[in-house]
Amino acid sequence: MIGRWGRYVAAAYRPSVQLPYTLSWALGLTALFACLSAPVSVWRPDRELAVTSVTLVVTMLLIRALDDIRDADYDRRVNPGRPLPSGLVAERDLVLLVAAGSVALLALNAGRGAALAVLAGQMAYTTLVVTLERRAGWPRRGQLVLQLAVNLPILSMLSLYVYVGFLRAEGVRADGSGPVVILAVTVAALCMELGRKATRAPSGGERSYVTVLGPDGTSLAAFGAALAATVIVLVALRPWHGDGWGWLILAPLLLPGLAAARFAAGAPRWPLLPTLAYVPAMYTSFLLVGWLTKGHL
Repeated sequence: MIGRWGRYVAAAYRPSVQLPYTLSWALGLTALFACLSAPVSVWRPDRELAVTSVTLVVTMLLIRALDDIRDADYDRRVNPGRPLPSGLVAERDLVLLVAAGSVALLALNAGRGAALAVLAGQMAYTTLVVTLERRAGWPRRGQLVLQLAVNLPILSMLSLYVYVGFLRAEGVRADGSGPVVILAVTVAALCMELGRKATRAPSGGERSYVTVLGPDGTSLAAFGAALAATVIVLVALRPWHGDGWGWLILAPLLLPGLAAARFAAGAPRWPLLPTLAYVPAMYTSFLLVGWLTKGHL
């Protein structure tokens, strides 16, 4: 069992991609919260952030496993090399992985108050979404926009978990900047979701938003999401009134800009590297701004 789990993680979770993404999420988002919190004069990573980081890493693995369970029938037709249809793991292995991982995460977060409640709520919601699609067929496979709307709150709840953990660690009260930032990073996630499926000609059976928005519409929506997220964070930071470090968050916008430009020039798909690198780069820019303004060793 442990061996099959290990092979699954290597094949489906891709630590070389997921770890930078998830750790930058925890660190960068927390740094941005600190940067926007007036009562926090000095910020540094601490034990609370370590718990948050580990929790996000494991949670994203469990979500990946649930996605594979949900998409098993689709993968048998379109992606037979995926872990379940290829026989690398059995569905029972993934169910046990999710169950064991959930128990471990709840135990790790025991005593964290609101953070524990948000985490439990996110787990319950994710399980409900997968169960509804698997058992009741809702949303239907072709309802891509509805599926996106149903799935996005999962990321929002995880960002809320990071925020609540930050509030607990710093002993400060919530303010309006938290929800604004959570909205921004949720919108930014749309860029990666739309961009990685922006193609001029979907392969046989491939689910792509181009069937709803068209190739150019999908590309424009992906870049527009990155632009909107950047503008929201800039307005929250107001670098024109401070030391100017906040302008650094503009740099990651070059990645989806490059991808959209190459697609407009005739590329068959959005290039994969800048598409996947955008969100970690965004979080890294948050970490850099937070460290330059309120960081301390």
